Amino acid sequence: MNTKIIEKEKLALLNMATTIKEVAKTNKQNEKLIDTKYWMNAHLALYSQAADLAIKIMLQELGVKATKKRIQIVYKQLTEGNFHSPVEAVLDIKVEITWVDYPMVIWFPNTTTLPQYYLDEVKNILNDCVLVKNP
Repeated sequence: MNTKIIEKEKLALLNMATTIKEVAKTNKQNEKLIDTKYWMNAHLALYSQAADLAIKIMLQELGVKATKKRIQIVYKQLTEGNFHSPVEAVLDIKVEITWVDYPMVIWFPNTTTLPQYYLDEVKNILNDCVLVKNP
């Protein structure tokens, strides 16, 4: 695990999260003037790209090579398991960044941290799949 690369990627992820939050605010302020369906899709596409980077970072922190296929499988398994906030988890932000009207607090057990909660889930996904057999 190259910590310098991970730190650079976390900084890039923070920049992406800031952009996503600003887009959400702008969409809300201009919702009567814009095609909200188009902008919401664009907003979610931004989040999807950030989520891929967040999962890549988590895989690297676990010492697993972050291939496109692994990232896709982990992303799919996380969302199916109600783990919808990988960006926030990596950055340890406890409120979803995609919503402005009603900030949604991200649930996680009080016996752990948000980043560790997601890392543990990614470990479980990797153990359940054949993803780590040939890193």
